[in-house]
Amino acid sequence: MALKAWQFATIMLVALAMAAAVCHFMELPGKMEYDAPLYVMLHRTLYPTFGQTAGIAEGLGVISSVVLVWRVRQQRAFRPTLIGAILMVIAHVVFWTIVQPANEMMASWPLEKIPTDWTRWRNQWEYAHASRAVLIIGALAALVISILRDPSASRSKS
Repeated sequence: MALKAWQFATIMLVALAMAAAVCHFMELPGKMEYDAPLYVMLHRTLYPTFGQTAGIAEGLGVISSVVLVWRVRQQRAFRPTLIGAILMVIAHVVFWTIVQPANEMMASWPLEKIPTDWTRWRNQWEYAHASRAVLIIGALAALVISILRDPSASRSKS
């Protein structure tokens, strides 16, 4: 695949991942006011499709951005591309180490018997997603800057 097409695909994948992350971030203030049963019910019913779409885009975006770093390693676009890839990897690590354990914990609660420390898990989930939104916004910005910084790189066939 030509470099320009690879850059485009990477940016689109990261943008799709960013869309979901920003949605979570924008929902945070309202959701912090919900009571336990409503919060857990919404968590179970709204977010499975996020993982099926944005989760796949994010995983592919991580892989694509890492490959893109290799492809532009000799060009001016290298540094911002590397920053974008690093931010994507960090966002992905935050998901698997902080968000996913909260997902699994909340999925195990019967709606009529939510533990009293449920806000700990809610806060873990919400604030981790907020940090992921910032990381993925930064990743997308760095990837776009990499193209703007070295327009000739996007026409190269390497």
